Amino acid sequence: MPQVRTSENILNSFDLDASFLPSLNMSNATYKRSVKARWDYFVEKFDKGYEVIPTLRLMMIEQGIPQEFLFLAMAESEFSMRAFSPKKASGIWQLMPKTAKEMGLKINNYIDERRDPIKSTKAAIKYLKFLKNITGEWYLAAMAYNCGVGRLQKAIKKAGSKDLEVLLDPQKAYLPRETRNYIRMILGMSLAFNDADVLKNEDREYFLNRGAGSMITGVEVQAGTPLVDIAKAIGLDLNELKRYNKQFRYNFLPPGKGKYTVYIPYDKLALFRQEFQSSRRANEMFVLHYVKKGETLSSIAKKYKSDIKEIKNINEVKSSHLSIKQALIIPVLKDQYKKRVAQKQ
Repeated sequence: MPQVRTSENILNSFDLDASFLPSLNMSNATYKRSVKARWDYFVEKFDKGYEVIPTLRLMMIEQGIPQEFLFLAMAESEFSMRAFSPKKASGIWQLMPKTAKEMGLKINNYIDERRDPIKSTKAAIKYLKFLKNITGEWYLAAMAYNCGVGRLQKAIKKAGSKDLEVLLDPQKAYLPRETRNYIRMILGMSLAFNDADVLKNEDREYFLNRGAGSMITGVEVQAGTPLVDIAKAIGLDLNELKRYNKQFRYNFLPPGKGKYTVYIPYDKLALFRQEFQSSRRANEMFVLHYVKKGETLSSIAKKYKSDIKEIKNINEVKSSHLSIKQALIIPVLKDQYKKRVAQKQ
């Protein structure tokens, strides 16, 4: 049977009393605009994110984070792994570069782990716990996630209270309108997506199934492996594989030593173990080349003793036109590349 959480359960999980429910005024115009009027849109986004949602939900429960914080991710990115803001926040949890690195995520020329659904969630959990330790309440941690701890603390000091109803006063405007709408959005979606009657009418009762298993799984793959090799081994379209792995900036795993986690559909795991061989490109590596004035694909391929067709395929380049400072991934043989580097020294 689907697990149903009452409105009281949900508000309590945010450290709010059930008496706050009338203050949400879920029938007013603001709520209709923010949740009800966009219900179909939110349902669609939640549905698309459902491949990872059971896993993220379980991670949060195991770490003592209210599972309703999934709707913080909805408010931040609509569960889009590739979401990117003008302020340079990225991924499902819209983590800023500085915060992400402080939480242990890698961000470099080859990989941005803010777009890794599992690792970014671990980082978000760590950050939310940090905010909870500072603010003392989960609803305050949620608002601090949006406007920053400093801005929230100033608002509390000015209001002389941590009471959410006081902080949300639109006339006093202790907090930015964005933050006031943000916490209302999270609470509103948490309540709406736990309403069994509504979900039953929408044929979305499975949203309530908190026991659902993960639809994706992570496999460890050698650094430098082209994603197309993995896709072919499990009979998956390359673009479909990339949809699960937005953390990789290019169509191959970062070069170097070690292994990286690649996410594949759970039902492809047996096929991966049976068909994939990571050693068949043992002598191949990739280098990042920035196009200089006067260079062509032909001259670059000759420079690295590589193949023009393969360079175009890996970089998804259809024409031979290049732009200055354009980044290109070049497949090279390790021994030849090491020899070339040695000659330069």
